[in-house]
Amino acid sequence: MTIFKALLKKEYLQAKRTFSSFILGIGMPIAFFLLFSSILLGELPKDIQPLVIRQSMMSMTAFSSISFALFTFPFSIQEDRKSYYIKHLSHSPVSIWQYFMAKVIRILVSFLLAIIFVFLSGRFVQDVSMTINDWLNSGLLLFFGAICFMPLGILLSFIKSTETLSVFGNILYMSLAILGGLWMPVDSFPSWLQSISKFTPTYHYNNLLISYFADKFSINSLIILVFYAIVILMISFIIKKKVEVN
Repeated sequence: MTIFKALLKKEYLQAKRTFSSFILGIGMPIAFFLLFSSILLGELPKDIQPLVIRQSMMSMTAFSSISFALFTFPFSIQEDRKSYYIKHLSHSPVSIWQYFMAKVIRILVSFLLAIIFVFLSGRFVQDVSMTINDWLNSGLLLFFGAICFMPLGILLSFIKSTETLSVFGNILYMSLAILGGLWMPVDSFPSWLQSISKFTPTYHYNNLLISYFADKFSINSLIILVFYAIVILMISFIIKKKVEVN
């Protein structure tokens, strides 16, 4: 337990050192949500405004959470790998699973804070109104969905160059967000692009919330999201073994 506490303290110090990135990861989606929702309030009929604003809040919460899975998580692992910290663990009483568990807890806390702060901005700035059950259930769906993107963060961490990781991570992040319907409804895409969109994990992440509020929760999207996570985690494990051999 003492060892694990030390690992958690290390994660806290690392998070403190990159606090500006944390603020950006939550602040930027909130800013986009407030901007887009303000524009929509002036353009949409009043009867559908609450539904659209609510979905915009959900999408930007997902957008914020994914940033921690695809940026904070892999960059943190890459930093430890480049500094030989992970290699030193093999000569210490610390197991690799304890190391990763501490990393995971840090990211889970980031997910939770992202959900709380975006939800607060929706509730108190744009007057989003939902039942307590809907607030809790949608928060849980967002939290669970974000966890499914963590294996992708592990996979990205194997990119050796920080510059390459930054460029590739940004392209992947924005591509998944746009194609998955986090920035605009998938229904507004051309039919050929809609077909591509439905293959992305972000589409199914977003669809968890859309289907929940439509009272026809999509088990298919849940299964596909979990499937993506398992497959990518397996690929990451294979790559890890090859890296260790080399």
